[in-house]
Amino acid sequence: MSIKASEISDLIKQRIDKYMELHKQLEKDGPPLKKTDDPAKIKASQDALAAGILAARAGAKQGDIFTPEIAQRFKSLMYPELKGQKGVATKEVLKEDAPPPMALKVNMRYPESAPLPTVPPNLLANLPQLPDDLEYRIVGNTLILRDVHANLVIDFIPRAIR
Repeated sequence: MSIKASEISDLIKQRIDKYMELHKQLEKDGPPLKKTDDPAKIKASQDALAAGILAARAGAKQGDIFTPEIAQRFKSLMYPELKGQKGVATKEVLKEDAPPPMALKVNMRYPESAPLPTVPPNLLANLPQLPDDLEYRIVGNTLILRDVHANLVIDFIPRAIR
């Protein structure tokens, strides 16, 4: 019997909601960013948000959001898409988009020079939906949770891809 994304939604929702409360509060407290195409202004806004999150989550560690139970269920949700002939095709897509290997840490800035690999749609369809400010990415065999606006790795699941 396969585990549905809805079954783990409640398990992760509380953790994601708590993080998003912090994110939104820090965005609101930070300098307002008017619509702009100026990369320097966008980067300054991103840096300010990241600094606030880093200060507020100074003790954050891997597994704070993706607890061992959640990580195991995520792996179970993705596994059917990674086995057999369908899995071969999915893994090829992951290889095509792969950034260079990197040591991941919670609260690290995602390297601006590294590509942001897409997550194949068949894998995304099996995972709980995220708020617009967060996204899943796959680096090597690790599933990361990335804050888009702050460009921070919020949590990750090592060896999520087998």
